[in-house]
Amino acid sequence: MNMRYPPQQKAETKARIVSAASRMFREQGAESNGIGSVMKEIGFTKGGFYRHFKDRDQLYVEAVEKAFSEMGDHMTGAARGAEKGHELEAMIRLYLSKEHLNSPAVGCVLSTLGSDIARQPVAVRRQINRSMQAYRERLSQYMPGKTAEERMATFGLLYPSMMGVLIIARVLADPAAQENVLANARNAFIERYARGNS
Repeated sequence: MNMRYPPQQKAETKARIVSAASRMFREQGAESNGIGSVMKEIGFTKGGFYRHFKDRDQLYVEAVEKAFSEMGDHMTGAARGAEKGHELEAMIRLYLSKEHLNSPAVGCVLSTLGSDIARQPVAVRRQINRSMQAYRERLSQYMPGKTAEERMATFGLLYPSMMGVLIIARVLADPAAQENVLANARNAFIERYARGNS
């Protein structure tokens, strides 16, 4: 018996699958979370997966895209909530915070899945690169620079630097050492990139 679902219910179910996958992939890794694990997380069977996705690659791309969108919301929200001239400082403080360090499931997808994404097929990486580009364009408006090109170039230096710091901090076992790494980087990046904006 082929059960049909209303379009809205189907869209909501697909959104739940993507949301669960995005969270699980970032927190536990994509390799350890197959289709079955993701579907079980939201109370569905593996067989129902193919009503919503043609294959695992499609889910992977959409889960990563959602992660970029969520992180973009967090970062731009921090900027909008900051005093005028301190938007970039607020973003740096958010990214290099203890809260972000300890919340990989809702944080920067490249800091958790970067090496995994690099191993994906070219077609998958191309789709993810579009999400990366949209994220960069969204955040670059807060970077210093007289032109869009200069702001994008600054983002290209600052963002990977912050990501590397976050990865190193997560590797460390001592919480005090983690905070020291984050604090040193926060201070240096704010001084280098944000003070001229304030």
